[in-house]
Amino acid sequence: MSETSFSDIMERTVAWSDGDAAGITYYAKNFEWFTDAYMKLLDKYGFSYMETFHERGLALVCLKADCEYKKMVRPLEKITIHTKLASLSRTRVLFMYQIYNQKGELTAIGRTAHAFVNDRKRPVNLQKSHPTLWRALHEKMPEQRR
Repeated sequence: MSETSFSDIMERTVAWSDGDAAGITYYAKNFEWFTDAYMKLLDKYGFSYMETFHERGLALVCLKADCEYKKMVRPLEKITIHTKLASLSRTRVLFMYQIYNQKGELTAIGRTAHAFVNDRKRPVNLQKSHPTLWRALHEKMPEQRR
């Protein structure tokens, strides 16, 4: 994954509780790590989720989440999650992820697609409903627009 101007790398140690009876990480944990990673990415660029979205009555609702598993990850292993905002439109955002183990081996590739929704859980056009926020996002990540 190329590091664009709107990307981040998050390091973590896989928790013992993330493992299953087989001694490998439970597959669904990747989706929790994806969420943590995109929240960190947004925060890195000044868009704290709670302040930027939640307190304005907005949410990023996940429409689709995919993960292709390449290699097992075990509890207590150190991993890095490379996150990139792949596209931004007035109504949706797409994040892409790559997870690497401590040896630098690719263990998973994923993506999550989200819609902007208001506090009534209705989809919104961010450019129309929150033009200041739209401009700020748009200016920070011009190459991800579509």
